[in-house]
This record gives sequence, C-alpha cells and structure tokens, in this order.
Amino acid sequence: MWGTDLKTMNQFTNQLLKIIEQLGIEKRGPVNLPTKIIRVPTMRTLGKRGTKIYETYQIRIYRRFLDVANDERFFKNYFINMQIPSKGFRISLKIIK
Repeated sequence: MWGTDLKTMNQFTNQLLKIIEQLGIEKRGPVNLPTKIIRVPTMRTLGKRGTKIYETYQIRIYRRFLDVANDERFFKNYFINMQIPSKGFRISLKIIK
C-alpha cells in the first residue's frame, strides 16, 4: 500500500493489523519501504535584470508492505467492507497460491 499522508496510512495499517490479530491469521510485517520523494522545480518569475527564479515543490510517497496468509474469512467478510481512505491512498493486492 502507498499514500501521501503518513497519518492516514498508519491508521489504516493499525486497523488492518487489529483485524488480522483477532482472526489469528499468519502475517509478516508491516515493512516500511523507503519513502519516495518527487521534486518538481518550476520557474516562478523573472527577477530584476532578467534573472530566473526557481521554486521547488515536492511530494512524499510513503509505502508499506504487509504479507498476509490467504484466508477467505478475512477477504470476504472484513477486507471488502473496510473503509479505505480515498484521498491519496492506494492498495495493491497479489494473491499467491
């Protein structure tokens, strides 16, 4: 999972871990992956005497990796009905048999 808001990511991860522990499912993680920082330099305006002035904007993308055993109870009853934050938050699932 990845997102731009660290607080939202931590809340969702804690909520997910609480459900996994209640069901007694085998898990590994969460593993904090390196934060990706995207920087965008933009030219603001021309200053005095035609000098170029730049501003730099950046966005941080926080990533977590959580390995959960394949359990139908978890995916059918809990994961599908969970409130997933919509703004700046993504989840990618891979089911490995």
